[in-house]
Amino acid sequence: MRIDWSLAAARPLAASLLLVAGCNARTPGIGGDAATTGSKPQGAPPSTSSARPETAPAASRSSDVPPVADRAAFRPVTLETIQRAQHKITEGHAVGVNLQPYCEPEVQAPGGTSPVGEMAWPELRVTDYQPLHDLLSKHPSFIGVVPERKRRSIVIVFEPDFQDWASIQAQIPVSRRVPVELRPGCHTRKQRELAQKALDALRKEPAVASALHAWAPDASIAGFRVFVLPGDTATAALVAERLGSIANVWFSRPFGNH
Repeated sequence: MRIDWSLAAARPLAASLLLVAGCNARTPGIGGDAATTGSKPQGAPPSTSSARPETAPAASRSSDVPPVADRAAFRPVTLETIQRAQHKITEGHAVGVNLQPYCEPEVQAPGGTSPVGEMAWPELRVTDYQPLHDLLSKHPSFIGVVPERKRRSIVIVFEPDFQDWASIQAQIPVSRRVPVELRPGCHTRKQRELAQKALDALRKEPAVASALHAWAPDASIAGFRVFVLPGDTATAALVAERLGSIANVWFSRPFGNH
């Protein structure tokens, strides 16, 4: 299964999520990729299971749950792997290329639904990144556009095996209010497909289903931002244990119930 991606404009609740989502998302299934323009991340169906308390042990697995994916399968792609390929780059171009795989998950502000502290960027405008998404969204290797808040730049993320950077440099207008940088993502399409299956499997575990209520593409890690009910640190820890760096866990109530 190929997972497509889409960038959406910021909204008060999920502003940071929608800024870092990828492109070309299909209408998602339950719990699937949902960061399309004008849509919300999709949640799990109602469950009769009660939320697991914070002190609860790891959830027991029911017999119909698929085998757990090995966390090692989600290890980030390394710079050494990227550098083995022959890359086409226009040196000295205003749009720079950095071959270090981009893996900069945003950190949630305690008790909030926005990035913490220095990650805020009030001067950012939709026009700084939306035209770039519109320009590149149909490219088969495009993952997403990330407003890089710490460095005040726009990062455009592509699949780790992408090599023809010069062709993208040539498409982007060089006169820009905010600098633009091209980067490979730190997880592959196959890894995201496997992570989707792992999240689907977690949703079938009774002790987890009620707390793990949604996830959506997150281009900042070429993976997923996963939403867990506030306070359920045990479920958050389980997601992190199963999926490692391909999942960025945030606490939130189900969308539409804030």
